[in-house]
Amino acid sequence: MIDPKQFYPEEDHPGRETRNAIWRGISQRLSLSRRSSVFVFDRKSFAYGMAVSIVLIFAIAGMYTTYRQIVEHAQPQEIRTDRAYQSAIHELESAAYSVNTSHGSPEKDQLSVLRKTRLTYLNGAIDELKRELNSHDLSPLKRQRLRELYTLKLTLLQEMLQQGDIEL
Repeated sequence: MIDPKQFYPEEDHPGRETRNAIWRGISQRLSLSRRSSVFVFDRKSFAYGMAVSIVLIFAIAGMYTTYRQIVEHAQPQEIRTDRAYQSAIHELESAAYSVNTSHGSPEKDQLSVLRKTRLTYLNGAIDELKRELNSHDLSPLKRQRLRELYTLKLTLLQEMLQQGDIEL
């Protein structure tokens, strides 16, 4: 074992009070560094983490969009045609469904009620046929009938627009 007396003279050795003061300073610095180590903020790792998060968000959004497009293009033409009719009708209805009830003429009111009733029946027939089809049934007769009902509904909505039953 090394004897400190060989290397340092006796007057260079710190006294009891000096050693206590040194160890108190060391212990205070250790406790401060322990407390502050919890709240250390490493800016580089934070910036890298945020950049990776943003890249991941864009990558996931891109994969989701690509997957949706692949699935939509893999469907048969009949289903895509039906969806196009549905979206056209939905857009027309959402843009034009503020029903005007005050026409002034009783004949116009009766015709308006008749057209609204026809629209209700057409909606019911379309819903019933869509339930039967279950969107996987590709029988040409049912698909043709559904397209005819969509065409009738679009024609009726156009007539209602022209007669002033609904306004854009």
